[in-house]
Amino acid sequence: MLTRYGREAVSVFDLLGRNEVDLTAALGWALASSPRLMESLLSQLSIDAEAEDVSVALEQADAQGRTDIELTAPAAKVVIEAKQGWLVPGEAQLGKYADRFAGFVSKRLVSLSDSSQDWAKEQLPESVDDVPVVHVSWDGIRHCVRDAKDGCRGRERVWLEELETYMGSVTSRRPVEDQWVYCVVVSNDGVGGVGFQEYVTDKRVYFHPYGGNNSWPKLPPNFLCFRWDGKVRQVNRVQSCEVVADLRTRCPAITEEEAPGPHIVYHLGPDIPIPEISTKGTFASGRVWCLLDQLLTRPTLKDAGHASVRMSGK
Repeated sequence: MLTRYGREAVSVFDLLGRNEVDLTAALGWALASSPRLMESLLSQLSIDAEAEDVSVALEQADAQGRTDIELTAPAAKVVIEAKQGWLVPGEAQLGKYADRFAGFVSKRLVSLSDSSQDWAKEQLPESVDDVPVVHVSWDGIRHCVRDAKDGCRGRERVWLEELETYMGSVTSRRPVEDQWVYCVVVSNDGVGGVGFQEYVTDKRVYFHPYGGNNSWPKLPPNFLCFRWDGKVRQVNRVQSCEVVADLRTRCPAITEEEAPGPHIVYHLGPDIPIPEISTKGTFASGRVWCLLDQLLTRPTLKDAGHASVRMSGK
């Protein structure tokens, strides 16, 4: 096993790191190394170009800004803006790159993130200065990778498998074996006439604001832990989650004043049996990350958090 900064490196791309720039660089390398992956992506974007005619450029800068990935063929141009999580680039950001398409027949501005098509459609314009705007999810890239792997052998397949493994740990679909638990405080207050504890215990959902500069996770956890009245009360695997522009589309009784802006909604699986776990020593409103096994075996949430940090090297 290879580790870097105390974290296991499961793919050669982990040597880059796991932030947005690293993820973009890994995709760029794979596109340049795999004609089949390039063909699959061009097909998804409805771009008429041969893979061998396409050059890949990372972080191309001019006076207007810096792009993440540019794909250039004799008559085609694609600019990709990649994000981690459900975030999508704004129209102002995309508009900075419009001049780069002069003289090209086939052209696309591409938003790449974990956002669903529905969410992206609400956030993105259809075009910017006559350049069509298209959203591709990281799941869409996964499908391209799987399509490209069919019948692919040798070095090209190795790079595709490395990218597939790497994406599993840096995009918002965490590996199913990821055991980190996000522990939150649930008060007796509520919105829409329903208490937050009731949402968790009876309605089997939890939600919080998404996007902007808040401290909530951009990468959804696999497990959620809920605490109130001095103890951990409930732990659940997240069965699914979604980002919505208006929480009222999922909970009509909630007013816009009670929960303005985008929210991420988690749908909870069955309760995981837990021992008595005290939250003594943890800041009253604090949100804590810890490993599931440490949460279930330590006497307090504080102990579980500290032990998880020591074990993971974070």
